[in-house]
Amino acid sequence: MNHDQLLLLSVFGGGILALVAAAFLLLFQGATDQEVARRIGGLRDGATVAQQQSSRLWPMLIGLVHRVGSAMRDRLMSARDTETLGKSLAAAGLEPSKAMPIFVGAKIACLLLLPALTYLTAVLLGYTTGRQVLATVASLVVAMMLPNWVISMIRRPYQQALRRGIPDALDLLVVCAEAGLGLESAVERVAQEMRRSNRPVSVEFALLNHEMRIFPDRRIALTNLSERSGQPAFKRLAGTIAQTLKYGTPLGKGLRSLASEMRNERMIQFEERAGKLPALLVLPMIGFILPCLFIILMGRPAIQIMSLFSSMH
Repeated sequence: MNHDQLLLLSVFGGGILALVAAAFLLLFQGATDQEVARRIGGLRDGATVAQQQSSRLWPMLIGLVHRVGSAMRDRLMSARDTETLGKSLAAAGLEPSKAMPIFVGAKIACLLLLPALTYLTAVLLGYTTGRQVLATVASLVVAMMLPNWVISMIRRPYQQALRRGIPDALDLLVVCAEAGLGLESAVERVAQEMRRSNRPVSVEFALLNHEMRIFPDRRIALTNLSERSGQPAFKRLAGTIAQTLKYGTPLGKGLRSLASEMRNERMIQFEERAGKLPALLVLPMIGFILPCLFIILMGRPAIQIMSLFSSMH
């Protein structure tokens, strides 16, 4: 491979990697809690949501990815696929209307550019035809799954934070409800108090508070919360609040019962984890602790026996 081929490969590969990295970096940036918190603060103050200026990071690349995704989304995806993808993006803490074109454009870019880069690399490296085809097919599979892996990487810590913070949020909601606050005021107060300890839970409650204020029926906001979060605990919370609104039962009583169930479930989970520890510690004990014990207990007798046999010979 000569110098010109190496230069062409580096330029072509650098452009592709910059495009893919820019698209995924924008997805990660949209998933940050600070961006969502600023959006919620603007909605609370009565301001309109200003679209994020993507010109900060590689304006031409991001604009191209966004335009391609917006143009090809309706052509490549059905309404059901669009709804499923929107729920998946919302469960990762992303805004579906903003993240979906980026996701679709990044996936198209990966499908087109990564196999081309792999094939060009295989040709320049002098691979045989069979190896070129095999490498191209493997890169095509990776290109199809790479955006989904990125979304899964974003969604996993977000869902863990929601699962970890909902019992504390329910306890705060019970305290606010029994203190005489209304539903909107109680939800807003919980969102403020959870801002530092668990920002994903704070963001979800802030969105719930905003939607309850703008929608004519509060149950619509509760349904959106259960669908957006994807957590059974939030679904049960939405169902409990909807039941109190429908039948007029005391809000504090229903929330206290739900909070007690959440605490019991969390304690059961801790007990299950503690019960699994002996079985999980067997392999580390066999691999690391028992050899050290054998060396300490049997080392000196083994050395004495070896010395005895050597002296006999």
